[in-house]
Amino acid sequence: MTEQPHNRIDLAVEQLDVALCLFLEKNSYVSALTLAGAAEEIFGKALSHQKKQTVLQYKYEVVEPVHKLLYRKPLPWTEYIADENRARNAAKHMATPNDSLLIIDLEGAALWMLVRACHNFDRLDLPRTARMIEFENWFYEHVVGV
Repeated sequence: MTEQPHNRIDLAVEQLDVALCLFLEKNSYVSALTLAGAAEEIFGKALSHQKKQTVLQYKYEVVEPVHKLLYRKPLPWTEYIADENRARNAAKHMATPNDSLLIIDLEGAALWMLVRACHNFDRLDLPRTARMIEFENWFYEHVVGV
């Protein structure tokens, strides 16, 4: 085996496609969650380098004023990000021996991480893969109800 150059966006697309496959075939929600999370992060970094807004930045702009109105205090970006990534991070990390049990809706967490990853991908103006189109159709049928 030898080291070879790899394009990070291409690798992230591969991770996202595998995550979508795992999710759609109901094979491993935790793997779909972590793979989609890795892809979402790479796409987000690419967007930042291009001075484009990520899906999390967009959502924060919508949520933060409402939070401020309801709780009469601003929502710190770091707190928002920690909450948005809680499921992914919980699936990836085990801080203490007592952290061996994880109570989480893996299917729901994987679903919404896939949505985030796909949104960031779309914001990069790249052509969608067949698996992304399949997921979009599944989403409209099973989540939106169309």
